[in-house]
Amino acid sequence: MSNQDTANRFTFEISLSILNHLGRNLYRSFATVLGEAISNAWDADASNVHIEIAPNRKSFLIKDDGIGMSAYDFQNKFLRIGYSKRKESKVSPKGRPYIGRKGIGKLALLSCAEKISVVSKQLGADYVGGTIDNAGLDDAITRDLAVGEYPLGHCSLGAFDEHTKGHRQGTIIRFQNIHDGIRNSLKFLKTTVALYFRFSLIDPDFRMFINGEEITHECLKDLASKTEFLWKVNTLEDPYMKALSQVAR
Repeated sequence: MSNQDTANRFTFEISLSILNHLGRNLYRSFATVLGEAISNAWDADASNVHIEIAPNRKSFLIKDDGIGMSAYDFQNKFLRIGYSKRKESKVSPKGRPYIGRKGIGKLALLSCAEKISVVSKQLGADYVGGTIDNAGLDDAITRDLAVGEYPLGHCSLGAFDEHTKGHRQGTIIRFQNIHDGIRNSLKFLKTTVALYFRFSLIDPDFRMFINGEEITHECLKDLASKTEFLWKVNTLEDPYMKALSQVAR
């Protein structure tokens, strides 16, 4: 190997078109998108997650009070496709096992709407964030721009005034013009979230709300009434298991 060869430092580059191949168009279920957003809040040690679905069912917002992100976190963790928290630790500072795995699921968040605006803050710090306009991203992919050639758009905090009041830390994401709208009923979404995050329903330090209504084990009543078999493996106190036991009688 020559001196000239050793002087050159070659690195991998990634085209924005890889976002499509990895799964930018893979997530078509709104419930899946919602699940990914809630998973992020759980991993961020949030105590409360508020989901607000617009009356026209074309937009929604999710707000949590987790640890929030610094500018470094936003750039190098949230916007880094494939970044996995599990490389640093298996559990959060609160001791929660991380739900996120490969860092690919966030593609659901970044592609499910025409425009996605993200603002986040850590305790005592200012908000950081940006806006992803998928029309602009599509154009960048068509022109085969490199990642560094597509900066996020400016995100106006004024648009979040209603949601930043009293918000000491955490992340707020606004999704505008959901592709195909939100077809699922609120009851279906509450049931799906309650089922998928049933483990969190027995955690007093994690609460989820959709349009102001808390998601609890009560959202699984219909499912409990249709359950035919129940195996109890341990003695964990679980309201849902109690509901199943009552149905069995």
